[in-house]
Amino acid sequence: MKKIWYLLSLSSIPIILLASWLIGKSHGIAIVYMNIIFILCMLLPLVVFHFYRKNIENYAFFSQLSIVILTSVKVYLMGGMMHVGTPVYIGFIAPVYALILPNKKRAIFIFLLLTGLMIIATLLNPYSQNDSVFATHILGFLIGICAIFATIYYFTNQLELSKRNEKKRVKELDELKTQFFTHIAHEFRAPLSIIIGAANQMIQQPKNWLDEGYDIINRNADNLIKLSNKLLELSKLETNSMPIYLVQDNIILYLNYLIESFHSLSESKNINLEFKCITDVILMDFDPDKIHDIISNLLSNAIKFTPKNGSIIVSINTEFINSKKHLIITIKDTGIGIPSDQIDTIFNRYYQAKNHLEALEEGTGLGLALTQEFVKLLGGNISVKSKIDKGSVFSIQLPITNKAKETHLTFNLKNKSNILPIHKNLSNPNSYNGTELFNILIVEDNRDVISYISALLNNHYNLIIAENGKEGFKKALKYIPDIILSDVIMPDEDGITLCKKLKEDMRTSHIPIILLTALADQKSKIEGLAAGADAYLIKPFAPNELFIRIDKLIALRKTLQEHYNNILKTIKERKSNRKEYEDKEDSFLKKVRFTLEAHISDEDFGITQLCSIIAMSRSQLYRKFNSLTDTTLHQYIMTLKLQKAKELLLTTDLNVSQVAYDTGFKNLSHFSRVFTKEFGYNPSKIGIEI
Repeated sequence: MKKIWYLLSLSSIPIILLASWLIGKSHGIAIVYMNIIFILCMLLPLVVFHFYRKNIENYAFFSQLSIVILTSVKVYLMGGMMHVGTPVYIGFIAPVYALILPNKKRAIFIFLLLTGLMIIATLLNPYSQNDSVFATHILGFLIGICAIFATIYYFTNQLELSKRNEKKRVKELDELKTQFFTHIAHEFRAPLSIIIGAANQMIQQPKNWLDEGYDIINRNADNLIKLSNKLLELSKLETNSMPIYLVQDNIILYLNYLIESFHSLSESKNINLEFKCITDVILMDFDPDKIHDIISNLLSNAIKFTPKNGSIIVSINTEFINSKKHLIITIKDTGIGIPSDQIDTIFNRYYQAKNHLEALEEGTGLGLALTQEFVKLLGGNISVKSKIDKGSVFSIQLPITNKAKETHLTFNLKNKSNILPIHKNLSNPNSYNGTELFNILIVEDNRDVISYISALLNNHYNLIIAENGKEGFKKALKYIPDIILSDVIMPDEDGITLCKKLKEDMRTSHIPIILLTALADQKSKIEGLAAGADAYLIKPFAPNELFIRIDKLIALRKTLQEHYNNILKTIKERKSNRKEYEDKEDSFLKKVRFTLEAHISDEDFGITQLCSIIAMSRSQLYRKFNSLTDTTLHQYIMTLKLQKAKELLLTTDLNVSQVAYDTGFKNLSHFSRVFTKEFGYNPSKIGIEI
């Protein structure tokens, strides 16, 4: 801005001086003085700005006003627009100068001011009075100056708009890159966490973990290598240095081999994987490595995002496109689908469809980006159609040529796991059995992580396993565990969403939750804690750190049990203080006590009726109440009735039989027996004992 300002102002000074000398001869010394003032008005803001470099727009506005006013005075002194030419358009420098600044309203004001002053200078001038002044000068001036200003205004406005759009695009790209590298970091940290954990277990328990630990380490090391290869392949594609090695062979046989390798994985999720082809032989040129990556990426995604009992159909066909024969590969699934407004962006390497990204789905977004690049490299095209909750259809078109050397590829169908590692189907290592051990629910989609955490905790706790957030929520409601360990990035429902749902549900709000994640940034940690998590562990974590976290939560639970027991005992005193903050657990216990007190004389009111009012199942109510108070619900109900009976005997004239009836006891002897056991004396002797 400063350089442009200096250039415009200083370069105009010689022209103004020359004009002063020429015009001064015919129009008098007044014009020369005006031009000197004009030059001073241009130089003065420059000098001030040189020493005080702030508010450049205000200096510029002063210069623009000076140009407009002085030019208008000059036009008036020279006889109006009928007798001058150049000064009229010198004044037009001011609105044009204003247009290069961000404040367009000032530019419009300067333009209107110039137009108005020029017309006034002409109409008020005694040398310009004639009948045709409007038609010959003012109208032409208005048409010309408006057309020029409108054109420049439009293009400068478009330039500003394009700058804003570019700034927005760069910002979005920067955010996408940040998300991309965050997911890349997660993809690296997850297998590294497993490798470190498995290695530690192999050292501590070599007999039990030598073989299994080796398999886990080997499998996750392969995952890291594959991820690194994907990044290198993208780098080569960006520099156009990715080579193509074409062979001519029966592509149907090769595709059948690739799809067969995914059957074990699809069967583990009860997904029907079907291969359909119009013929057994299509001889064509193809790059086996690129075709392998294309099919593997698409089938991996299809299996990942297709729920259990779904289906995936791979169809092969041929079709003439623009008079050239093409191979058509179609992969159709019954998965979760992709929103229509996001389909155009799913092949961007820095993007994952929002319904996946917001849910923190596992994956870097590299697979589809690489797939599209490989298809283009082979001269083909890829497209997708999708509907939410209905599924997606990916279609690949590859030109059929027969120029490469004929080759007969060999496949080892027995070693299918080389295409995609197949994890062992790990069942619940020690599912809930109702013993006195604490029950821990592990919510994790990675079976190797489940295996590692189970090995750590199996001898100390009852373990319940869930492989995603939705399953975890169902099992949390079913078993009401003592502690929940949950990964953050999972399919179907992520750990943050699960944590929020559990903390907002009265049945599970009391359960401590530990989030395990590879997302190590502060923002992710704050998001997890804001969702209600009680602890946040970053993978890879030390086993001792996990045990300490669990022990601390158990100790905290014991402290809370004392707190909630006090709430049950002092509830009447607290009842009057309505402004006192109450959490869900306070509210739950108060509701239980108020409900029981309201029906204490009803001999038919029991657990079933209480469950209906509280809106919990019997097991949920038992587990939550016991977890909060370390007391069984039956014990509490009996204690509450006996405390009420004692109060009635001390404060009323009711006899023992009436008190027993009013507190819900049907049998007088039973009442006397439990009362004596609780307080150490018979209810009939309460006055004597007290």
